[in-house]
Amino acid sequence: MLNRKIEIFIKIVEYGNITKAAKALYTSQPAISNALSNLESELNVKLFFRDKKNGILLTEVGQKIFKLAKQMENTNNRIYQTAYKENNLFEGNLRIASLPSLTSTLFSKAFKKFRELYPKVNIDLKEGSPNEVFKMVNERTVDFGLSSSPFKQLDSMTLIHDHIIAVSSKGHIEKNIIDLSIPPDTLVINKPAYETIMDKIPAKKSLNNDQILLVQNAETAIEMVNDDIGIGIISNYTIDTLGKSFFKYPIDPKISLEVGLFSNDLNDLTPIASEFVRLIKEENPYILTT
Repeated sequence: MLNRKIEIFIKIVEYGNITKAAKALYTSQPAISNALSNLESELNVKLFFRDKKNGILLTEVGQKIFKLAKQMENTNNRIYQTAYKENNLFEGNLRIASLPSLTSTLFSKAFKKFRELYPKVNIDLKEGSPNEVFKMVNERTVDFGLSSSPFKQLDSMTLIHDHIIAVSSKGHIEKNIIDLSIPPDTLVINKPAYETIMDKIPAKKSLNNDQILLVQNAETAIEMVNDDIGIGIISNYTIDTLGKSFFKYPIDPKISLEVGLFSNDLNDLTPIASEFVRLIKEENPYILTT
């Protein structure tokens, strides 16, 4: 029921590129451009402007219309899911945002079972840092997110109590604690852990950026620790679930966090999203452990 021109508009925004949107919709670039031009003519507004550095960007009115278009897409998805459920069918679209480390643990176990039960459901997974996951959930481009706290004003469900630790391939570190402001070696920190630290670190404390090697994901950080490049700063849950054996050390300051699932309203998830949440809790042995 979603207007085709609106669907194309949404895809252009999400991919940030007309060519990529055309590939995603299995159509030609001229067809996409023509549909966009017709939509702008119909609404009598300019939805995009071109930027030499960043490509096509939404105009101010385009941003407002995109939010409304996403609401239409969500409503469209809910209508079909409700109708399917009434007929004892599970079909439709499920959109999830997740930290990469949680994709390989919480998401993966639930996905396998979900796919066996509901093969006709299309799952769109988007990965990102905590800030990126929060933005996707807040802007309603996904049904819910899997990430680490803080979840700010959004409705959240704590799944795991976690904390940041230091890991090393060496058997002894002086004082047996890692002070983040004066570390004894290079700190290898993955982006999700870094964002969490920066959000929670006390104002009187500061990181020594000259001794930080920032990497994209936990797996990269772990490999660098394994190669004795430096000390890894990572969540305890991530280390345990990846099954890596390192020497663990507490950090100063102590940083606790929650691993959780969150959305704008957990009580108003689509039937498909609610079922996936149920399986996440059912299929993961780490849920609500310390």
